[in-house]
Amino acid sequence: MRRWMGISTSISFSNVQLHLHHQKNCALPRRYHSAQALFPRSATTTAKMLIAILALLFLSLAYGVHHIISHQTGLLHQIFTQNIFTTLQLARLIGPPNPNDLVTLPDTIPDSISTSKISTAQALATQRINHARSIIDFSYAGPKLELEDRLRLRALANSRLVVAFGIDTSLTSSSVSVHKEFHKLANASISKSNADWQKLYEVSMNFLQREKIGRNSVHLAECVRCLCFVVVLVSQFEADLMKLDGSIVKQVTDEINTQWLKSKVNDGTLKRSEKLKRYLYTLFEDPEKSVVTGAAISSTQALGLIIPQYETLWRVVLLTYITAYHRQSDRRSLKKRVRDVPACLGNAAIEKEALKLAKEGLRLYPSNNSIYRALPGTGPPISADVQACHRYFDVWGPDALEFRPERFDNLTPLQEKAYFPFSLGSHKCPASRGFGNRIVTMLVVSMGRALSPETGKLNFRDAQLDDEVGTPLPTGRDEMENWSWDLVLVQRS
Repeated sequence: MRRWMGISTSISFSNVQLHLHHQKNCALPRRYHSAQALFPRSATTTAKMLIAILALLFLSLAYGVHHIISHQTGLLHQIFTQNIFTTLQLARLIGPPNPNDLVTLPDTIPDSISTSKISTAQALATQRINHARSIIDFSYAGPKLELEDRLRLRALANSRLVVAFGIDTSLTSSSVSVHKEFHKLANASISKSNADWQKLYEVSMNFLQREKIGRNSVHLAECVRCLCFVVVLVSQFEADLMKLDGSIVKQVTDEINTQWLKSKVNDGTLKRSEKLKRYLYTLFEDPEKSVVTGAAISSTQALGLIIPQYETLWRVVLLTYITAYHRQSDRRSLKKRVRDVPACLGNAAIEKEALKLAKEGLRLYPSNNSIYRALPGTGPPISADVQACHRYFDVWGPDALEFRPERFDNLTPLQEKAYFPFSLGSHKCPASRGFGNRIVTMLVVSMGRALSPETGKLNFRDAQLDDEVGTPLPTGRDEMENWSWDLVLVQRS
């Protein structure tokens, strides 16, 4: 029995005998007898030679059949893969990008034609990224634009926030002095917060533990909004939590969320919330109930500082927490990555691994899905699609929609160019120099430890979200309102 390339063959010859008859009286040439004497050949030897020849012929035939089958199978695979790849690439090249496309590209490209198509797709993605960057850094409006002109284009695009909240900040004003004063206060607040991450972590954990007391379910959107607001109060204003009324925190955060949603409708009915004004007065100016001692700041000024940090924070924290802790199978590597939080925060030598959690969260779920700028003349604002740049398959690869913090081990130049969660240039967010990644990491880890997958489960109240664990979550604030963390009772024997 012989095996060759998965094909079993059996060759059996029996009773093979070659009988040579020599007639005694037959006269053969002398040279024949001489050759026979030199090369005597028995019947057994001849049979073995015939067997070897037949076996060789049979194996050659089998090899030929196998080669043809293998070649045809490979050809079919190549054609099938190429067709899928070409279809996906053509779909991506035609019309606007669709970052929510759930079909991923093949891992390998079979020939030079596919490589050419990848180059074309990457060139188009690069063009779109450059366009988005030109909007964010104001170069779309012309070279060397003066600061006041840049502020004006940004303020016009954010004018709805002035109506909704009555704030006058760098985001909503064209005044250079307002811009500089805002950055001065923001940088001072960030410097103060960077000094004590352990304190902010304890504030977070204490808040979350109180949220669980007497409850079998935690309303996640409400919980995270309140958590982020409390942490901002402590980090920016050194609020006295002993005097803080939890019901007011909930009312303030609910009203901010309501006003934000109303401001996006733009139906002419938007006006400043009187309820929000009263709540903020209680927190910052009421002589008996204020949580900020000796604050030389009005409640409106305080809101101007709170909104940029709080509003860009809570959704990132919520979505990153759910994705990292409840929609990943490899929890061991996550725990290893963040095991030194909060002690590692602020120490560049040891915080790198932990901060990748926030970086990947901000890639999939940027604080601002789009950044808006006004046109120099008239017309509606234009926008840079930050989320699309963070999710292009042709930039980030087939796993662009997956949560993989390790991708930040080694970004390509194009990926670095496509990643701008804190805006760009001279108008980068003050939190971009480390504070933003640290506070997101600290809050997400606090959530993961207090509302862990080992002691509770996520309830989306949406069968599709429950099943599709490998896809990004919806990012609309009104889409998150029904999500909860439900306590799982563990029976002990």
